[in-house]
Amino acid sequence: MPSFRSLFQTACVLGVGLIIPASGFAQDHDPFEDPPINYSKAVPVDAATKLNEAFRLKADEIRSWPARKRLRWLLEQLDIPVESQLLVFSKTSIQRKIISPENPRVLFFSDEAYVGWVPGGIMELAVFDPTIGPTFYILDAQESGPAPLLARSGECLLCHKRHEHTPGLRTRSVFPDANGEPLSGSGSANIEPSTPLADRWGGWYVTGVEGTLRHRGNVTGKTTEEFDIPGAKMSPALSTLKDFFDTHRYPLQTSDIVPMLMHDHQVHVHNVLATANQDARLALYRWPAMRAILGLPANAPPSGSCLVVFNSQAEKVLDALLCRDEAPFPAEGIRGNGIFEPAYARTRKPDTKNRSLRDLDLTTRLFQFRCSPLIYSQSFAALPKELRDIILLKLSAGLQAAEPPASFKHLPKEERQAIFEIISATLPNLPVGWKQSE
Repeated sequence: MPSFRSLFQTACVLGVGLIIPASGFAQDHDPFEDPPINYSKAVPVDAATKLNEAFRLKADEIRSWPARKRLRWLLEQLDIPVESQLLVFSKTSIQRKIISPENPRVLFFSDEAYVGWVPGGIMELAVFDPTIGPTFYILDAQESGPAPLLARSGECLLCHKRHEHTPGLRTRSVFPDANGEPLSGSGSANIEPSTPLADRWGGWYVTGVEGTLRHRGNVTGKTTEEFDIPGAKMSPALSTLKDFFDTHRYPLQTSDIVPMLMHDHQVHVHNVLATANQDARLALYRWPAMRAILGLPANAPPSGSCLVVFNSQAEKVLDALLCRDEAPFPAEGIRGNGIFEPAYARTRKPDTKNRSLRDLDLTTRLFQFRCSPLIYSQSFAALPKELRDIILLKLSAGLQAAEPPASFKHLPKEERQAIFEIISATLPNLPVGWKQSE
């Protein structure tokens, strides 16, 4: 089998539509390629880099393993639960030639990493660097010798650069034909928190318990008009996928709706954090020149336009973390096969009342306490201190306010108080000014 390296360098990869910077094409200027980000030139200090260093002498041995063994190894090394498995059959990646409803791409994720694989193809990985944000790799079994086990590439931003000009993740809902090809005009927008569940997951397999919810998963059509007719091409819950393809080639035989919802949530939050991280670092980098223009002393803290950036990004991060504008659930809630929930809860951080941000609701919303557990993630911890402190102080003030600001109005007083107490007990390095309510 020929190497996928040359193919990979011509388009983007990974089921969530991971974005990789394009260094070989003349496009509009990307601020992340300039100091202080230097995205393509920077040497990442991410999980993939650490794996390459740790397994440098075993790279060829690992490449020689059967694909399922390599996949299990990668998931174990990155501490990604196999119970997060999702399956997507739309032809929306570099491996489009081998992706189909009969040979879907499988995805797995944790708070810190995303892994994708297609039977017969390469494995794909997205992790996060504290400075440059999302970073992207492939594990190609056809490589050998000095090639790193996980190879970073830089030829994919043409298709998936986000409108904020940041590398990031992507999850799409399209109208696929019988081969998994997105029909012309079926759209390419990311799924957002407010995207109705009925409009999600076109081109994905979705399993769960029967209910009233209908969505775009599991179905194909010949024209976009077939999907536009009210109620048409809407899939009920499926308990098994055995009638669609050979499920035994995959670790699990399902593509459960609960991790699907979590995946949508996390991709959005990670993208917001990536943009906030980049814009804050750019503002800090420019601050010394602005400080000199304003005639301020060398030790003057950021102010003016720098603070405008911080406050703007802080509001966007809070909207994402607090699940603002979350699409409503069906009246009976959401029910999956039940295996993701305990796997997700294994890393819960309870307070003294045994409450955790990882506690799921699934009746009217995703989380019982609507503050994303990604507040514990490396991506959040790596935000510039100035921005992280502003976010947390705004969070503290909003959670404790007698009359909360707009970003908090969807949270009842009791829920705001519970979130405040959980974070106070479980999140390290809270800023000066974060205080217990009286």
